[in-house]
Amino acid sequence: MPSTNKLIRAVAYPRYSSDNQREESIVAQMRAIEAYCQQKGYVLVNAYPDEEKTATTDRRPNFQRMIEDSNKKLFDVVIVHKLDRFARNRYDSAHYKRVLKRNGVRVESVLEHLDNSPESVILESVLEGMAEYYSLNLSREVRKGLRENAEQGTHTGGRPPYGLKVNPVTRMLEIDEQTYKAVQIYFDGIEADLSNDQIAAILNEKGYRTLNDRSFTSSSFATWGHNRKYKGDYTYDVSAPKDEDGKRNTNNKKPQEEQVLHEGRIPAIISSEQWDRVYRKLQDRKRKPGRMKAKVNYLLTGKIYCGACGALYSGNSYTNKKSSEGTVLTYYKCQDKCGNTSVRKDDIEAMVIQRLIEVCFSGEGIQEIIDKVQELYQKEKQQSVNDIEPIKRELAELEGKLKNWIEALGAGIKTVIENIKQAEQRKEALEYELDRAEVMQRVAVLDDTQIRSIIEMKKNLLLSGNEDEKKQVLQEYVDRVVIQPSSDINRFEAEITYRVFTNGAEGSRTPVRR
Repeated sequence: MPSTNKLIRAVAYPRYSSDNQREESIVAQMRAIEAYCQQKGYVLVNAYPDEEKTATTDRRPNFQRMIEDSNKKLFDVVIVHKLDRFARNRYDSAHYKRVLKRNGVRVESVLEHLDNSPESVILESVLEGMAEYYSLNLSREVRKGLRENAEQGTHTGGRPPYGLKVNPVTRMLEIDEQTYKAVQIYFDGIEADLSNDQIAAILNEKGYRTLNDRSFTSSSFATWGHNRKYKGDYTYDVSAPKDEDGKRNTNNKKPQEEQVLHEGRIPAIISSEQWDRVYRKLQDRKRKPGRMKAKVNYLLTGKIYCGACGALYSGNSYTNKKSSEGTVLTYYKCQDKCGNTSVRKDDIEAMVIQRLIEVCFSGEGIQEIIDKVQELYQKEKQQSVNDIEPIKRELAELEGKLKNWIEALGAGIKTVIENIKQAEQRKEALEYELDRAEVMQRVAVLDDTQIRSIIEMKKNLLLSGNEDEKKQVLQEYVDRVVIQPSSDINRFEAEITYRVFTNGAEGSRTPVRR
């Protein structure tokens, strides 16, 4: 049976301000968003309209509900009519986009190209590297202080693990008498070969709730089985650094010698012997091979359109039963089945990569990208002049609130957990924007060499990267590929439109034999 690539689930965020009669109505915005989704081949699964007199993001109930739903993996992309509908200012915008990005959701606008343009992606990479350089000494001092706290067993911040709490006076971790038995039930359950679902059912039946005051599920125990704090060891600075998208995968650990570990510094919920047994059992479970069906990665998802009817092409695969080896054939075809030619996946993807390298990643193409990045940098630099002090003021206010909330949490008040979570996310976004603004005030002009090295890196990914890396570059640089009808069944003709040229894009028609 043929299989298709995953549909992209979209939600709409229309907003109407009654104090401006020239604003597009929510109905008009929805019409434009629906047309945009149809053109892109997205499935519109929900809408979160807000109608209010203030642009204050935190007072938009449906906006906040949308942010919360993004954490539940209910959609893949948020569509707005215009960028200014999304947030009151670019710091709110940066904050909430980072929250969405962390949840695997991107933001797109009907009327504007957003900040995922090729030049803005490159600029972000350059600025992040510069910010890391300028903030290195400060980062070392902060980390030194946190390591000293860890050596003394003092809590270094963040939410304590389930079953433990922070003493508001000593700032030391101690056992939470209300919840620690749930941790013991989990470890006993793993030793008894119970599944996570079975353990969750037991905890729910006994009336336990998660730190977010929800019922336990199989995914509630992601970190429990390898958290050394449960056997009394104080661990700190364990996770590997964030990836290039600013995400941290807590399952990726630093080398043992780079971690901070102090044994027996906090009260143990689990004996060291039981912890070790459970840890080994969980590692054995992970090593057992599972039955995995090979997943086809269609690099041009959402980019290929039919030149005959305008519909999106989708990826399809089927097993060639005539082949003794059961060869899987993969191709793109028109979703509306209008009769236009299907194209082999490998043929069209190889052609687009070859043409992208020729047009964008060589000679004049590279210089044009460099010029656009420099132009964007000067615009951003001018906007950042008055940004630093307001960000510092808001950060100071957040620090005060966080201190009070963490003390309340240490005393056992769980109603502040969501406040802490939101404040820490906001703080992270503001710190990023502050680093960015301060770097731009230090550096008058970017070095072309830095930009060129990033462009070369992207070119190398197209030539020798894995499927995901190639797909990321193609999604950044290719606007659309239109498959034109052909009377010759052995050939197809494609018109590729790129995203990096001054006149919006440059098209090129390239005939390829399949």
